[in-house]
Parts: sequence; structure tokens; C-alpha cells
Amino acid sequence: MTDTAVFLLHAAIAALLAMAVLFLPIRMRGRHALMAVVITACVVLSTAWLAGVSLVPLVPAFADALRRLIGLTVLLGPWLVGAAVVATIEAWRQRADGQRTAGRLAVGLSIYVALSFLGFEVGKAWHDAEMRQFFQASGYPVWSMYVVMGVETLSALALLSSRLRLVAAGVLALVMLGAIATHARNGDPFGDSLDALRMLLVLGCILLLARSLRSGRWHRLRS
Repeated sequence: MTDTAVFLLHAAIAALLAMAVLFLPIRMRGRHALMAVVITACVVLSTAWLAGVSLVPLVPAFADALRRLIGLTVLLGPWLVGAAVVATIEAWRQRADGQRTAGRLAVGLSIYVALSFLGFEVGKAWHDAEMRQFFQASGYPVWSMYVVMGVETLSALALLSSRLRLVAAGVLALVMLGAIATHARNGDPFGDSLDALRMLLVLGCILLLARSLRSGRWHRLRS
């Protein structure tokens, strides 16, 4: 199976498992369990990813263990995406009583994306020469790489602010669409775009939750 097929298969299995959790005998308990699992996974996986990427060049003695840790976070990424999509749809469907739940889920997903992007930027900094070469081979000037890194870093940090979350998620989603389009134009296998696809799907969840929360606040102010 291709990397893309494995990604989609794992995400689909995770989504089915998440839906099964929602149909526990007491639906409210299943919903709370799913949200807790997704939020915890967001924090743990993104923290492990950022730590691994940051420390590999600094502690050569533990490089192999850190690379295995990084690989594990990537392997579990599709599972998180599948569960996150189901959790987001459930939170959106339960808007009447789920403002607090939706808010917590939005924070968890935002932490995941923010720390993931910070890890991406650290990785680009450690492999500056390779990234310069990629941008040049893609037809972009070298300076554009640093612009993209700056936009991604600022937007990732802005995700952690509830007021800026909607705009930041929109900006990062556009950047990820650009990354996927660049790989496609270069003739790269779609597997090279899986990180961007993973981020794009989670950003879509954040956008849905952020818009729902903002709409709920607006209606409360008007009432």
C-alpha cells in the first residue's frame, strides 16, 4: 500500500472507532470520553514531536530513540485526524449545550497544530540547505522560504489566542494548500504532501469550531 492509502485507511479506522465510542450506553459519557482522548492525544503527540525534532541534533547519544519517537508521532497522526474529525462534527452538532466542549476541543487542536508547526520550523532551520534547494527547485526565490517560515510561526502562535484563532487557522490552511499545490506541480508523489494534508484537515476542524463559537457568542450578545 502507498503512504497515502495507509494514511487514509488509518484515519478511516480511527473515525469508525470514534463513532463507536459515541454510541456507548450513555451517549454523554461517550462524547466526553472521545473529547478527552482527542485533546490529550493532541497535547502529547505535538509535545513529543516538537521535543524530538528539536533535540535530535543536540543530543546525538539519544538520536535513534528520538527519531523513533518522531516516527511514532507521525504514525499516529492519521489516527488523531480521524478521531478529531468525528469529535469536531459531534461538538458542532451539539452546539446547544456544547459551547464549553467545542471551546476545549478547539484549544486542544490548536495546541496540536501550533506545536507541530513550531516543530516544522525547527526542522527547516536544522536543514536550511535542503530547504533552500527545495524552494529554488520549485521556482521560488530563497527569501520566500523565510517569509513562509515567519508566516507559519506567527500564525501558529496566534492559534493559541481565541480572538485570533479563526484568522490564523485560515492563513495556515491557505499555506498548506499552497504546499500541496507545489508538490503536485513539482510532480512529487502525493505521499510528500501528507504532513500538509494532516495539518489541513485539523485546521478545517479548528475553522469549523472557531466559526461555531464565534457565531454562538454573537447570538448571545444579540439576545
